[in-house]
Order: sequence, then C-alpha cells, then structure tokens
Amino acid sequence: MIENCIKCDNLIPDERVHLGYRECVDCSSVQPYQAHVVYPHKTGAFVQPVTQEQKENLNRFDRRAVKTSNRLGTSRLSGYDTLVRTDTKPEHRDLPPRPAPKYNHTSFNDSFKPTINTYKKKGYIVTINYLKQLFKKNRINMITKNNLVNTLTTIHMMDRKTRKRYLNGIT
Repeated sequence: MIENCIKCDNLIPDERVHLGYRECVDCSSVQPYQAHVVYPHKTGAFVQPVTQEQKENLNRFDRRAVKTSNRLGTSRLSGYDTLVRTDTKPEHRDLPPRPAPKYNHTSFNDSFKPTINTYKKKGYIVTINYLKQLFKKNRINMITKNNLVNTLTTIHMMDRKTRKRYLNGIT
C-alpha cells in the first residue's frame, strides 16, 4: 500500500491509508464537512453533515438560522441585521463587582418543629403560607420548602385519630 502522499511525499497516517486515501490532509482538495442542525420538532435536534455550499443554502431556508440574507421575506429574522449595528464595537464599562449572595438557609430539621407548631396552632393553609413567606424571604431553599410541604400534606391527609397520635409523638 501507498504510505506516502502522492503530492508532497509526506507520510500518511495509517487511518487514512486504511480508508483508501492517497493524499494527506494538507494536500487534499476535498472540503471538510460542515454541521447543519435539523429541528424536526421543538426539541430533539440532530446534526446533519453537509458541504459548505449545502450549509449556506440550508441556512437560507431554515427559520432558525442565525444569519439572514438582505432580501426581504427570506426569513422571519430578515430585519434583524438592521437592528444590530456591526460597524461599531460596544463600549466597555467597568462595573463594580457584585457582592456575594448571603444565604442563611435553615435546614429541614431546624425548620420542621416551627412548621409543625404553626400547623397545630393555625392549620394547614396558614402553615403553607408561612412556608411560602420563609421561601420568599430566603430563609429556606426550594428543596427544604418542598420537603416540608410534602410532609405537611402527608400529615394533613391522615385521619383525625392517626394525625393526633402522630403530632403528639413528635413533641
């Protein structure tokens, strides 16, 4: 087999020789493939390998293409290039660094007793609103809130006798 390039006489990698190529990558006249993303539905896109010329044609017709032509009506985004000025660069502004967020979230175990006490005194709906307020004030995170609501709902769905026994066992 030929292991040297027929144009520049450099050594060809074994993979190219095995595939039957007689030229190295540098001397090859074949254009590399481009990727065109096809969306058959909202999600679930797949990549289609195409030549550069085919990619330009497909992008012209594809409504999700980033670049649009200057002709009117070729794409829903045809007026996009008039909205964005490409001849000037945006000014660089030095913004002050953002302060690090301060989270003082309480854990599930620390929030459980106050939640149960609120439930015993004021009921289910008031306790749910109490948990919403704790979350809004950033005292508990979303996972803790959801776990507390799930536990509270489980307790609330029990019959009265079982619920009373359960709540008396907690305190």
